[in-house]
Amino acid sequence: MMEKRKKGVCLLLFACMVFCMSCGKKDISEAQQDTEIPQEKDLITVGYVQSGTGAAWSLANEESIKQGCSEENGIEFIYKNADGDFDTQVEMVRSYIEEGVDVISFTPILSEGWDEVLKEAKDAGIPVIIMDRMVDTEDETLYNCWIGSNFLLEGYKAADWLIEYMEARDYVRKNYKVALFQGTIGASAETGRTQGVEEMLGAEGNYRIIYKETGDFSYDGGVENMEKVLARNLDIDILISENDDMALGAIEVMEKNGIKPGEDIVIVSFDGIHAAFEAMVEGKINCVMECNPLTGKLMAEAVHAVINKDPIAKKNYIQEEIFPADTAADYIDNRKY
Repeated sequence: MMEKRKKGVCLLLFACMVFCMSCGKKDISEAQQDTEIPQEKDLITVGYVQSGTGAAWSLANEESIKQGCSEENGIEFIYKNADGDFDTQVEMVRSYIEEGVDVISFTPILSEGWDEVLKEAKDAGIPVIIMDRMVDTEDETLYNCWIGSNFLLEGYKAADWLIEYMEARDYVRKNYKVALFQGTIGASAETGRTQGVEEMLGAEGNYRIIYKETGDFSYDGGVENMEKVLARNLDIDILISENDDMALGAIEVMEKNGIKPGEDIVIVSFDGIHAAFEAMVEGKINCVMECNPLTGKLMAEAVHAVINKDPIAKKNYIQEEIFPADTAADYIDNRKY
């Protein structure tokens, strides 16, 4: 009798344990059902093609874009570099269409020749964001927006500063001989800066551009052009370089030939990289017109805007300043590129 009672108690305890365990499982299951588990959002795939100039400005711009278009900002960033070849860049853009990315972006090597591939992107329903340099097309519906600098205004501002500087420096109005080192011919940065400089200096009447050649926005291009200027004995008063890399290359040649850059030849440059600020502090460059490469945040915002079909301006200009040499020391420590 006692054994039967013990067995009964054991069975009762076992049943209670099973019941409690089953209740526990039910509670956990219900808790899991009541709690919303956040689903990971799909990343927006962005296919980007860099022009591939290799200049310090371009490297800073590239890094800014990569930081802005990060997974933390909901973007999967796919990167390709055309290494300065226009046909390659067009084919890289076309490859993104074939891959079916969500957004296509590129920094065009040249302004013209984009209509066909842009139409292909539009037909595929893929938004296009153009960075830095502009494309030349009569149909602006072929791209969604552009982000970059007002290159024509940069040319105007740089030339305006130069005119005032030369007037303050020389008591007698002189006729100045100018060398203009252009960027890649046909790039919007080159066409805008060249037009702005030529219009402003031409209106003055006492500035004559006696040398005008492309240096392709490269250090070596600055070296080669300055060597040509000296070989031709052009005796220039002013060098206007359409980017800092070319200006720094020209400075190297000047110093090797006993010329004091910034004194014997007044130098105005574009971009505003850290090395150019160092040259200004040392008195080797007289003024730099900034071209701000830190466009990554604007690009990320544009990506989300075009995907969400939010309104966005067709042209989005980034803020830029002009820096005379006597202000360089105040800003150099804060330069991010």
